[in-house]
Amino acid sequence: MTTDKLLRNKDGKYNYLFNWIGGGFNDVWAFNMKEARDIVKKQCKESEEKYPTHVKLVADPKSFRKATRKMSDEQNRLGWMMTM
Repeated sequence: MTTDKLLRNKDGKYNYLFNWIGGGFNDVWAFNMKEARDIVKKQCKESEEKYPTHVKLVADPKSFRKATRKMSDEQNRLGWMMTM
């Protein structure tokens, strides 16, 4: 059994996949899980301040996970299929 390498960018950050409470998913680049959660929380807060009448998204903190290339590609593929 082989394990795929975790996906990292040129800065050494990992790609974290996560789900939104209520449905949907996204990803974020961060050095660790705490930073990934903090980045998403900050982005959501900024979005809520800028667009107060829009739906408020909340990330499921239990869903954050480091992605391999395969996991990331599968999530992106699913996202593309949902838009067609």
